[in-house]
Amino acid sequence: MTLVGIGVLLIGIAFLVLAVYLSWTLNNLAHVLRGVEKTVEHLPNQLNDIFKETGNLINHTNSTLSDVNEKLRTLSPLFYIVEDVGEMSRKLTTPLANFNVSRKKKTEEEN
Repeated sequence: MTLVGIGVLLIGIAFLVLAVYLSWTLNNLAHVLRGVEKTVEHLPNQLNDIFKETGNLINHTNSTLSDVNEKLRTLSPLFYIVEDVGEMSRKLTTPLANFNVSRKKKTEEEN
């Protein structure tokens, strides 16, 4: 066998090794793509479930918000009453506080 024959034999063996490696790599890639395909098949059903649950959540949120608004409308007069009572007590106690301050000054001046 000549050197050219040995070189061709080595090139053939290298090509065979490369072909086996590429076939193994492509087989693994095909396996990964089959897994991706299975995942993508389930995706529309999962998205439908998510959208359905999101719609239910929005409906519950709207009803809860409506209930809170109704209860706030019911409590609004109570807040106005408390505001009026606070304003009246301020109006009643301001002259009394002024009277106390003037009496204190008068007492300090007398002492």
